[in-house]
Amino acid sequence: MHSRRVEVLFEYRVEVFLFSQFLLLFGSLILPGQTLDAYVFSLFYSFNIATGMLVTLKKKVHFRLITVLLACSILLFLLDTPLFPNVGRLVPQLVIYFIFHAIVALVLIEEMLFAQEKNYRVVLGVLSGYISIGMVSFFLFVLIEHMYPGSFKGLPVEDMETHSQEEAILYVAFITLMTIGYGDIVPVAPLARKAAIIVGLAGQFYMVVLTAIIVGKFLHMKTTEKKD
Repeated sequence: MHSRRVEVLFEYRVEVFLFSQFLLLFGSLILPGQTLDAYVFSLFYSFNIATGMLVTLKKKVHFRLITVLLACSILLFLLDTPLFPNVGRLVPQLVIYFIFHAIVALVLIEEMLFAQEKNYRVVLGVLSGYISIGMVSFFLFVLIEHMYPGSFKGLPVEDMETHSQEEAILYVAFITLMTIGYGDIVPVAPLARKAAIIVGLAGQFYMVVLTAIIVGKFLHMKTTEKKD
């Protein structure tokens, strides 16, 4: 019975991961004050990491790599001391999370590109991959702002209890990825501007090229099935 539950969980790993992504993005909507409490934020993100590991379970090399990275993250958290004297304590953690989401995004994209069955799961996988790139962008922006405070103009005052600044950077990361650009929060430092360009290009490339390839394969398979 237990093994059957594990099989079902693995079979629906993309759906579960997408659900965890939506919890992370929109969890604040179900909480008072429209902001994530620190403990709830940590809970949602821990769930997101766990389901992200589940996504990479088939790719043993990737799974081992992120397992080592997350083990290093836990070790750094327990040590609670700077790894390098001239580097902020949170920088190694942010780099680890950046790499983690980048690996998960690559695994999802590869799996959707080479999926044998073209069904609704491919569409969900494409969406999940896009959100994963948004998370990569988020940690890139957080890393830049942490290393060079003031790189983004318009951010709220940092509040560790509500994660208000992180929520604002999460917002601007996805807005940049979608190339909307409302202008309420803008990159002002040269490095932040270059990062914004890279994120915008990544979003356009994903939507125009990768999504078109996957949808094209999906339509081709449907056409072939009708002819047969």
